[in-house]
Amino acid sequence: MKIQTVYNVVTTEKLQESVDFYTELFGFEVVADTGWYKHLKHVESGSELAFMEPDHPTQPPMFQPGWSGKGLILSIQVEDVKSVYEKIKNSGNVIDFELTTEEWGQTHFGIHDPNGIAVDIVQHS
Repeated sequence: MKIQTVYNVVTTEKLQESVDFYTELFGFEVVADTGWYKHLKHVESGSELAFMEPDHPTQPPMFQPGWSGKGLILSIQVEDVKSVYEKIKNSGNVIDFELTTEEWGQTHFGIHDPNGIAVDIVQHS
């Protein structure tokens, strides 16, 4: 089996807020937009992320429920975590986990996206 890519689709009523969050803070671009489904791609890294309205009639029942709000951490690895930290802090977004260097060799901080998803911004050393 040859896998071309793997990405998350978050089913949410906060569709545009989610798109704005990831495009403005992390440089993702919208590469597909049906109105009820928006697919984002980060051109430099190739990372992908998508958002879809809940209960959309074109989708099978298993894909219709909205995000329940627990158990997902989205990790975004960056080259310069300190500059990303400053950018996000200066943008007015709440930093939920302050910039920390761990003994296992990573520096990271955490925020929540508009859906309450924990986003861990990480630099490995």
